[in-house]
Amino acid sequence: MTVLPPDPTLIDAAEVTLCEVWPRDGIQGWSSTVSTDDKLAVIAAALASGVSEVDATSFVSPKATTQFGDAEELLVRMHEAGLKATVRVLTVNTRSFDRIAANPLLRETIDICGFPISASEAHNLANLRRSHADHLEALARMIDRCADLALTPLFCVATAYGCPLEGVVARERVLELARWAYDRGVRTIMLGDTTGMADPRHAWELFTLLGRELPEARLVGHFHDTRGSGIANTLAAIAAGVRVVDASLGGLGGEPPSVEQNHSGESGNVCTEDLVAVLQRMGYRTGIDLDLLLDAGRLVERVCGTTLRSQVLRTGPAVPAR
Repeated sequence: MTVLPPDPTLIDAAEVTLCEVWPRDGIQGWSSTVSTDDKLAVIAAALASGVSEVDATSFVSPKATTQFGDAEELLVRMHEAGLKATVRVLTVNTRSFDRIAANPLLRETIDICGFPISASEAHNLANLRRSHADHLEALARMIDRCADLALTPLFCVATAYGCPLEGVVARERVLELARWAYDRGVRTIMLGDTTGMADPRHAWELFTLLGRELPEARLVGHFHDTRGSGIANTLAAIAAGVRVVDASLGGLGGEPPSVEQNHSGESGNVCTEDLVAVLQRMGYRTGIDLDLLLDAGRLVERVCGTTLRSQVLRTGPAVPAR
C-alpha cells in the first residue's frame, strides 16, 4: 500500500472537498438540543471559511430524536439567509423522503439526499429495523424518485470496515451493495466507518477496489476517530483517489453509544480543523481559510459549552499553509 502519491505534483494538483457534518452527524448524539439559531450560526461560520458542502440535518422522526425536530425550519432559514452551499441531508425511510418531496422550498434548498444502509445486516436490523431485502426495496423507490425531484442520491454504506455485532464485514458485500446503487444510476457513494474500525491499509484497499469497479462514482470517505486513526484513514482514502471527505468541527459526533448495536463509547468524527491543517500542509487544495475555520471551531465550543477535540485549535498550525 502506498499512502502518499509517489509524485508530489499529484498532491499539488489535487482538490479535496470537505463536507462539514457537525450540524447533523456531529450533534445527533449530543446531550442537549442545539437551537436553530446556533445551528445557523455555525453553518454560516463554516461557509464563511470556505467550506462548500454541509451535512445540514436529518429527516428522522422527531419522536426518535428532538435534535432534528427543526429540520424544515433550519433549511428554510438557510435559504432565506442566502447561505450558499451544497446541502446534504439524511433520509432514513420513505416517510422522511416524502417530507422533502412534498415541500418545493426544501427541494430547492437540498442538493443531496443521503440514504444509509449497513453492510452488516445485523447492524441494519439494530439501527434501521429492516432486513437488507426490505431496506433495498424502499431505497430503490426513493432513489428512483430523486431524478424527478432534482435531488442527487448519496448511497451511504455503513459498517463498511467492520461491525460491532458481526465483526468482519466482507469486502465483497460492501462492493455488492455499492454496485447495486451504481447500477441504479447512483454516482455518489460513501463508505462509512461507523464505529471506527478501519485502518489505513483497509481504507486504501477498499476505495481502490471501488474506484476500479465503479469508475464513474464520486466516492466519499466518512471516518470516525474512535481509535485515533481517523485522519490517517482519511489520508489513505485520498491517496486511493477519494476527493470528498467528511469531518466535524471539534471532532464531535459519530455513532452514539448503543446497547442494541453492541457499541459503547462515542465514536467521534474526524476533526475538521485538524484535517484541514494536515491537508493544507501536504499541499492539497481545500478552498478553506484555516484561520476562519478555527473561528468556527471556537464558536462550536461556545455553543456546546465545552472544550472539544481539535488539537490545532489549542496549538495553532505547525507551519503556514502552502
